[in-house]
Amino acid sequence: MNDQVLLDVYMLLRSQIRQRDKDNTIVICQNLLNFAYKKGLLRDNPSDNEGNLIMPSIIRESSLTEAGKHIFDDLMFKWLAYTDNESGKIDRKNNIKMLEKYYNQLLQKTDRS
Repeated sequence: MNDQVLLDVYMLLRSQIRQRDKDNTIVICQNLLNFAYKKGLLRDNPSDNEGNLIMPSIIRESSLTEAGKHIFDDLMFKWLAYTDNESGKIDRKNNIKMLEKYYNQLLQKTDRS
């Protein structure tokens, strides 16, 4: 069985040069993965009791629930590509409402299929 890696937080961190960008990447991934777990898309909680990511945090196909197999990829790509406005300002650290919006859109799309 090919258990494809969907998200490797450590590899994303390694792609960042500035510490500020590394810190933002952790928060962005933490928000995404905590949200996905709470919505039942991930089998295991990727965070400790305080909500901090347990490293290394690697999400594989086998990490997903049945619901997660249908929408996690799309949710992750929408979240990682999210920009707040035309200027390209990214606010994935603070605007968790966008995760909820993307999630609901994907659920509706899945329901229509």
